[in-house]
Amino acid sequence: MGVGDGKSLLFRAVGAVIVLFLARSLYRGYIQRTRTRALKAQGIPVLPHSWLFGHLLVLGKWRAENPPDANFYSFHTWLIKNCKRYFPDLDFPPPVVYLDLWPIEISLAIVYDPVAASQFAQTPSLPKLKLSTDFLIPLTSGLDIVSNEGSEWKTWRSRFNPGFSQRNLIAMLPALVEEVSIFASQLEGLAGSGGEWGSVFRLDEKTINLTFDIIVRAALGMRLNEQQRSESSPLKLALLDQIRIMNYGANAARALPIGRMPWHDWAARRNNRAIRDLVMPQIQSKLEADSNDSQVKTIVDLAIKYIDKDDPNASREQPSAEFIDKLMANLKAFLFAGHDTTAATICFMAKELQDNPECMAKLRAEHDAVLGSDPARAADVLIQSPHLLYALPYTLGCIKETLRLYPLAATLRAAPPGYSLTAPGSSTRSPHGWLGHMAIGSRRCTAPRLLVPQGDPLHPVNNNAWAPFSIGPRNCIGMELALIELRIFSVLTARRFDIGEAWNKWDKESAEATPSAKIDGERLYWCGDGIVHPKDGLDPPSSGRMVKGDVKRKSMDNGEWIASEVSHCYTW
Repeated sequence: MGVGDGKSLLFRAVGAVIVLFLARSLYRGYIQRTRTRALKAQGIPVLPHSWLFGHLLVLGKWRAENPPDANFYSFHTWLIKNCKRYFPDLDFPPPVVYLDLWPIEISLAIVYDPVAASQFAQTPSLPKLKLSTDFLIPLTSGLDIVSNEGSEWKTWRSRFNPGFSQRNLIAMLPALVEEVSIFASQLEGLAGSGGEWGSVFRLDEKTINLTFDIIVRAALGMRLNEQQRSESSPLKLALLDQIRIMNYGANAARALPIGRMPWHDWAARRNNRAIRDLVMPQIQSKLEADSNDSQVKTIVDLAIKYIDKDDPNASREQPSAEFIDKLMANLKAFLFAGHDTTAATICFMAKELQDNPECMAKLRAEHDAVLGSDPARAADVLIQSPHLLYALPYTLGCIKETLRLYPLAATLRAAPPGYSLTAPGSSTRSPHGWLGHMAIGSRRCTAPRLLVPQGDPLHPVNNNAWAPFSIGPRNCIGMELALIELRIFSVLTARRFDIGEAWNKWDKESAEATPSAKIDGERLYWCGDGIVHPKDGLDPPSSGRMVKGDVKRKSMDNGEWIASEVSHCYTW
């Protein structure tokens, strides 16, 4: 056989592979399209569907009507606002909305009803969708409790639960208050004088540093002092770069999500080595220390008590490599999740209190009543009487309302063949479930509004209506830590400062400003490719900007809010 014949055979083989790939892809597309048409044939409300494009035309409409950096999660609320366009007979989208996004993304069932949501998150708790667990692969290699299933998940969840328990976190309260006090002192330095607004600054740059300091201290007992550094620590830089890599291809809203490339995998391995080299000495010191040395136990302290459970030959002196790998994977997941969403929530909470001054007045009044009239003593009062943190129902209501309006993550579950979701007045079979937190929170009949009493029309009719930390046994393990952080933030800042949006100043000072980018007339909206961030907030892949702010000492008769500024509050 000659050279020409060899090349011909090679071309035929390559061609056959390409044809096989295309045929398989088209067959999958056909299955997705016919499944959607079958739902419609059953009388289930379905978005306008095309044999050629599926629901990509609907996605394209959302894309055209929103800024380029809008996060895909905002599709939920966009569909609610445009319900009449697609479901003329309904005032709110159906309990389950099927979304056929082949070939851009897998098909999903967006769940708008809390009853239906509880079916795949609680009864039973279905396994996580591969799409969501793949997001963490560069960081954890799938060894974390978010990605694990079955006995592996149950074992490691039980090992970490004590570290995130209310009792353990209250023991850490002095350390948490110390970090938030540093944050408050930084606002003090940014605030204007004499009741004037200070200069414009990037709010969630401050909140990112705050929450990163807190999660590293709670997990490892390390003091990174990110809030007081002139440059970010190597640990923070490595983690943020890893998040940037994780976000590649994580947004179905992009027309052509290319995904991670080989060089991204190389960078991810480099970042993981850097994180391990920086964290392992701290873990090693804990392994060598007497476990009874300190009354305050970090999350890692409590987890390493189980070091010999997987391998009887392992000990604190010689832990198994498998145990260390899984401990490290979960620690990295905690560092990522423990700082990212809480930092963004603080920004959105500041915005809501800015927009609702009557709520801010009630919040401050509660703090006066419970913690005393002197805001300067609030930190000492909390440390001396930690139980008072749980005697602030209106504060918790403000936090929950912020999380209802701005939940920053969703849960994606994989349904087995033949699985059905059933909601009042509807029944549909779906290949995948996506709990639409934003959608559930936006529904007036189920939304748990600020401290609405039972019997009020807005009181939640279902306990699953509030689900920013997910629901069921796979809910967020860090929920209690996040709620404690948000309470302390509120207590130590609400009576001392006003924080307001400062877009006009930002537009004048920054070449990155995009004044025309708005959703529903708001400059502050969900953006980012993976986890939601506030617009002009920390978005490693592309929009590396933050919520702008000024701080000032605000006179009570001055109701004017300027974009993220801080001022002192003269109400002491």
